[in-house]
Amino acid sequence: MGRAAAACRWLGLPAAARLEGTVAVLSPHLDDGVFSLGAAISAASGTVSVVTVLAGDPQSELPAGEWDARSGFRTAGAAARARRAEDELACGDVGATPVWLPFSDHQYPRGAGDDEIWERIEDALGDARSVLVPGFPLMHEDHAWLEALVRVRGLPGRRVGRYVEQPYAAAWTSGPAGGQWGALGASARRRLAKRRAWRRYASQLPLLAGEAGFGRVLRYEVSRGGEWVQWS
Repeated sequence: MGRAAAACRWLGLPAAARLEGTVAVLSPHLDDGVFSLGAAISAASGTVSVVTVLAGDPQSELPAGEWDARSGFRTAGAAARARRAEDELACGDVGATPVWLPFSDHQYPRGAGDDEIWERIEDALGDARSVLVPGFPLMHEDHAWLEALVRVRGLPGRRVGRYVEQPYAAAWTSGPAGGQWGALGASARRRLAKRRAWRRYASQLPLLAGEAGFGRVLRYEVSRGGEWVQWS
């Protein structure tokens, strides 16, 4: 796709495929789903839930892990509470329902084995007919773990898509090679909704280059026509 055509598609002209029906976005952490698919979520014609699998334990008194400490938190529970509040606001900006599972990321003990976690994920997906999971570049160990969990267990009867993860892809890759990746449609107004939602994650932005980080993602998506997904 040429630059002009990609930019037109990013602006919603011509119309690209939108998310339709009941959709669930599986997000490893409390920001990945919105960072990666916020505009497409906002433009969806059906209902969208953002299911964060590693949303942490708000009651935990464990000392903050390295990332949470760098974000200004003293305990794992404080980080979970603050980041859930940010995610609620961000999901509101893009019209999604946040769903939080109480498991922990790589900084802490997970809190359950894969079997129990999978049961909770299946319950959280509800009647979603389409499910989007991390797909590229899978640089973070939590993202790779979640993608493998879904791939091995399977989601029969549901349409599964793999999404390009931001800001990882924009910061460190030139994009996925091979496969039928395509851009999801959204208007300029929906792109602005994603920008508002991005800013809600205030505890994370200093570690993600703030507005410069968003600018990098913006340029990446403009050059490719939008947020990329590969459907199974």
